[in-house]
Amino acid sequence: MKFSTKVKTIRNGIEFSHGMRRALVNALILIYFISLGFNIIAVTTLFAISTLIMTFFEFPTGAIADYDSRKKSLMISFFLMAVAFFGIFLFKNFWILASFWILGDIAWAFSSGACSAWAIDALRYVKNKSKLVKLISKGYIFEKGGRVLGGLIGFIIVAISFRLIWLIISLNYLILLFIIWKYMEERNFKPEKVPHNYIKKSFIKAKESFLYLMHKNNLELRILILGGAISTMTISSFFICVPLMFVTIFNLSPEFIPGIYSILAIVAIMGPLLAEKIAHKKEFKFGLILLFFIIGISIISFAIFNSLIISIISLGILMIMLAATDVLEDSALQHEFDSKIRASLGSLNSINWAIANSIAVFLTGIGIGIFGIINTLVVCAGLAFLTAFIYLFLKI
Repeated sequence: MKFSTKVKTIRNGIEFSHGMRRALVNALILIYFISLGFNIIAVTTLFAISTLIMTFFEFPTGAIADYDSRKKSLMISFFLMAVAFFGIFLFKNFWILASFWILGDIAWAFSSGACSAWAIDALRYVKNKSKLVKLISKGYIFEKGGRVLGGLIGFIIVAISFRLIWLIISLNYLILLFIIWKYMEERNFKPEKVPHNYIKKSFIKAKESFLYLMHKNNLELRILILGGAISTMTISSFFICVPLMFVTIFNLSPEFIPGIYSILAIVAIMGPLLAEKIAHKKEFKFGLILLFFIIGISIISFAIFNSLIISIISLGILMIMLAATDVLEDSALQHEFDSKIRASLGSLNSINWAIANSIAVFLTGIGIGIFGIINTLVVCAGLAFLTAFIYLFLKI
């Protein structure tokens, strides 16, 4: 097998596995915790705090990826992910579950930025916009494929045993760990021998990343980071509301939610293809403004029409647009990143995402409790329109 083919196959396989996990976790974890008798505000607060804890590990893990090995970083991530979900499968005590949930977020810190950094540098695609967008687009297509399979697995397994879902995720990451250990090669990457421990190294990379972000020539990157923060708040809040909307407003049983996600994930595969066409014919700016405007309209439609069919259609449109914006935002960021600190800049972006996600999840739990699901969704739509406005200032 050609090296380039192997790189793309491994990266797409990783994205496929992440898609399976996201389909199951996004659809079911909140419902699962509530089914164990935990309060929604306690659960959303846990999710918010866990994500913030993850931010403390972003630069140390980015330093491992940028100084030593992207392969090592991914192997650590997948091992910890397997342990975390196995713990969620075994236990029902809130504080024990909280510990394993936090471990899962820490595990993700070892992955964020590392896989893309490895693939882009191995293939030397960083300055080739067409190949870069295509690589990232294909990764998202496989991620959506993973969501399809994950949704089908959830639909079947939840009807048998809710807890088995977390065991399946754990086993999936153990298999992925073996594949990475056996087949991943690192080319076009030279480890840096710096005589410091990882705490010192992480501070060095953090400083380099922040200086790069704040450099006068990197205004586009700052706009992308700000837009990414607002868009993260939009989507994080929205997907907290979605399963609750289906269960409490439309009275669906929990096993139907991953089934709906699975069907819509098939439709969402059009998103990366749409992003490729937009990137080929237009600037990143045009696509991001248009797509986030459509996302805002879709959220309003999902919220205000008291119809399950209209809500599912609106959710499908949103998932197509979201898949497209994921490709465009990721491609635009990678286009602006410096290869020497690519993984650390990815970690910086993950911190940006984590803080925005934590704020959104925490406030969404409070908002639902005080103002209700519908009004909270209307606020989400407003954030989507704000994101579109922010991207007006892009030039790329």
